[in-house]
Amino acid sequence: MGRPGIEWTDAMIAALGAQTDAVLAQRFGTTAKTVSLKRKALGIPAAGHVLWTQDMLSRLGQIVDAELAALLGISKASVVAKRQALGIAPATGVEAAQRFVWTEETIALLGTQSDAKVGELLGLSRLTVYNARTARGIASRRGTASGHS
Repeated sequence: MGRPGIEWTDAMIAALGAQTDAVLAQRFGTTAKTVSLKRKALGIPAAGHVLWTQDMLSRLGQIVDAELAALLGISKASVVAKRQALGIAPATGVEAAQRFVWTEETIALLGTQSDAKVGELLGLSRLTVYNARTARGIASRRGTASGHS
């Protein structure tokens, strides 16, 4: 009835879920539907799909989205989408800033871009980023720790 069946190798099966079905289909010379059916038959989640645990869900809205994403090793967009789908308000304001844990990676962002841009990346206000940067004596992108040129 159509195309002959695809012969799945161990390497092909190992790649399932690591990249999108469409990308793998192109690489394997088949259709995305064929890849999707095989992936689903083996119980392998789609690439980028997050299997949310109860612990992960309980942190939504309790921790700034960007920080939670970093802790869980997933994208901020995944955290935001799940939080919004469940109708959970984001962690914001003073409480969020107080709960935010500055890691080596987030501290390394300070002074590399405007405080507003770093805040956007981390889900914090410009003022929170400014305070964190100046408390550490890190110069602004413009070259002064105070942020004033």
